[in-house]
Amino acid sequence: MKTSKFFLLTFAVFVFVLTSCSKKTEKGDCCKTGHNSTEEKTLEISDESVFLLESQWENQKNEQKKLSDYGGKVIVGAMIFTNCPSACPRIVADLKIIESTLSEDERARIQFLLISMDPERDNPAQMSRFASDHRLNRWEIIRSDKSATMEIANVLGVRVKPLKEGGFDHSNIIQLLNAQGEIVFQQQGLNVDPVATLKEIRKLLNS
Repeated sequence: MKTSKFFLLTFAVFVFVLTSCSKKTEKGDCCKTGHNSTEEKTLEISDESVFLLESQWENQKNEQKKLSDYGGKVIVGAMIFTNCPSACPRIVADLKIIESTLSEDERARIQFLLISMDPERDNPAQMSRFASDHRLNRWEIIRSDKSATMEIANVLGVRVKPLKEGGFDHSNIIQLLNAQGEIVFQQQGLNVDPVATLKEIRKLLNS
């Protein structure tokens, strides 16, 4: 009899615990074995983020992109056009100086991004040639339509003025954006010592 009573008591406790856990699981409060992957991947975006722009872009690999696709990494980039004879190659050279100063671990956490201001001529094939000629490994070059191009130029504070001969008069600015797409720092001009830019990059990487 004692053995029977002990068995019944043990069984009752087991059923009670199992039922309690089942009810809590429905509310998400019990027996969790992992994290909500959707919540982990959600990126908080402020009113100052370029990721709020819903424009469609494509890169040198002919892949369709949104600006928000670059979220989660520090972004270092600039607006250029690949047929630019002088200023744009210098901007790229300044960006490569920044890249070469960073460690491999730091570079892995940064997206170098070039935004074309000349979407008619800068098709994926042309952007791919430009990336190859300048050895822009792991960089992306993107283009969109004229409306989206001028929109991002205004947001980034880049002056873009089309010229009759097909080129552009434009600002020379290297942009630094945080992982949420907010402008944190701008390096103005050409052939500028990047010490301040590198300081800001590392501040973001270590935050």
